[in-house]
Amino acid sequence: MQAVRYNSPVQLALSVLGVMLFGYMLYATLYNPFSTRVQHLALYLAGVLVIYFLHDVTNPQHGRAYRAVNWVLGAASAVSLGYHMANFERITNSWGAMFLNQWDLFFGGVLALLVLEAARRQSKSFALLSVLSVLYILFGAQLPGILGHPGMDLRRFIYMTAYTSEGIFGVGLEVAVSYLFMFILLSSAMEKTRTGDFIIGLCNAGFGHRTGGPAKSAVIASAALGSFVGSPIGNVVTTGTFTIPLMKKTGYPAHKAAAIETVASEGAQILPPVMGAGAFLMAEFTGIPYATIALAAAIPALLYFLSVFTVVHIEAMRMGLTGLDRSELPSAKQVFKDGWHLLVPPLLLLHLLLIEQFTASYAGMICLVISVLVAMLRKSTRLSALGLFEMVDDGVRRAAMITALLTSIGFIQQAMVTTGLGPRLTELILIAGNGTMLWTLVLAVVVATLISMGTPASVSYVLLAMFVAPALTETGVPLLAAHMFLFYFAIKSGSTPPVAIVAAVAASIAKADWWQTAITAFLYSVPGFLIAFQFAYNPALLFDGTWPEILQSTATSILGVIAIAAGLQGWCNHMLSGAVGLAMRAALIVGAVLLVNQGTLTDLVGVGLVAAVFIVTWLGRHQKPRTLQQQAAQAKPGRA
Repeated sequence: MQAVRYNSPVQLALSVLGVMLFGYMLYATLYNPFSTRVQHLALYLAGVLVIYFLHDVTNPQHGRAYRAVNWVLGAASAVSLGYHMANFERITNSWGAMFLNQWDLFFGGVLALLVLEAARRQSKSFALLSVLSVLYILFGAQLPGILGHPGMDLRRFIYMTAYTSEGIFGVGLEVAVSYLFMFILLSSAMEKTRTGDFIIGLCNAGFGHRTGGPAKSAVIASAALGSFVGSPIGNVVTTGTFTIPLMKKTGYPAHKAAAIETVASEGAQILPPVMGAGAFLMAEFTGIPYATIALAAAIPALLYFLSVFTVVHIEAMRMGLTGLDRSELPSAKQVFKDGWHLLVPPLLLLHLLLIEQFTASYAGMICLVISVLVAMLRKSTRLSALGLFEMVDDGVRRAAMITALLTSIGFIQQAMVTTGLGPRLTELILIAGNGTMLWTLVLAVVVATLISMGTPASVSYVLLAMFVAPALTETGVPLLAAHMFLFYFAIKSGSTPPVAIVAAVAASIAKADWWQTAITAFLYSVPGFLIAFQFAYNPALLFDGTWPEILQSTATSILGVIAIAAGLQGWCNHMLSGAVGLAMRAALIVGAVLLVNQGTLTDLVGVGLVAAVFIVTWLGRHQKPRTLQQQAAQAKPGRA
């Protein structure tokens, strides 16, 4: 954000409003909300909707009509939510929709329309789902068969939507306030204090000189930074700005460099402790303690990044790419000496969440303050007064954008709960999946892919937890495994065509074709998909089992991830021969699939197939070209 923004009185006023909202959220985190929970949510929503609708009202690229509409929407947000807070106690004590007066109905209806419009500006597909939910609530009584419900009149709909926790003030807004707000501000602080530069410097110093070094640095840096930032787009912008040009410099095609950064940045959302707020959301839906969920996510997350690391390594071997010269890389010792203090907030966050078991909002607030304080220790990371102001302003504006989308989940939640649609959808999914675990899991992947298009992972997961999780548990998938499985595929929204917003951002940095980047990112993700099915069938990977089971499952999963990556790319690692034929590729893939299911027999057959391919290729390593360039040279006419 440019300081010139503050030359506009309107933008300066919005920034001051954002800082005031941040101050109130600090107060509420320390001393509890000023009043009831719903009024607390209403006050927060009033601030973010005003900021959201007016954030570009001074942009000269927009016409007068557009700016006038935004002024009206901003004012309507403040007035309708102000009315809500002023009259909430009376409305609550009136015991139902029949006691609402005309002003209650009017301002409740205005608030519902404002939330729908805010969602439309963020995601048209998600807004359409919200509108369909509203239509279903109001007119679903006209539908025949299993989808029909007793019906709801407009008065009761407005009451449920605008004045109860079954609508706008439900799970979506609660998630934005309780989990996302402080962590979005924390990610803003980490960007301003150059924590990303420090992590990238360390990764380049350690891996930049190795085969495909810049790509491996991108994977590790994106994992390390993204596990705290929680936003794949923010991760791509922060790390990709540095890593993508380095990958291109060492020979990676632009679309492959962008795809690697996309896959790594998405995967960071499943790496504890923050997991893009996934762990906190799962705790909310399942009742399982946060520490248990964070621990359960550890092995699948490490396997995911092993799969990406393997794909990157194989690509480098296939293309004969080397790393950067050591003279071009920073000294690890010097990088650590200059920025070690920036590790304090992430390590403290781990301690507060896992050991002290503080609430997410409280732990995030403490680490936000500490990140600013430790940044002041060094001149290179020190923030000026304007820098602090910009940090808060940027964070609140980002929070406003995600809140605009999350709040509309209230319509979907209401459609699921008040009409009884949730249990009926579970029944339909079970029927479509024929009641079997495998087909229900496959169907869940399809549903997750459709829902996740153009929708943030946290929002996608909330929908999937309501729609699909009950069906998975009905087929025998353990509760935590079911939710982890759904969140795993929800994170792929950023590289799922036709939207693929994360891939689009990475492609713009790489100056690559967007579609080619998205398809390549999907292909690079396939080995990682195996992991989700592994822990669905084998909960020992989520630390749900005895230690021998956990160790066996981890070992076979490691082998399976490497094998499927090699099989899909038709290549073994640099210790083996290089290219493998179709029969051996098929054997690697079949072996990897057999390692999915927990069982001694399938594990033995799977290990046997993979080991056989590795042994055969090892024995023939001197007879085959090692890189694509060597293959091309060998194929030239006249070569002996």
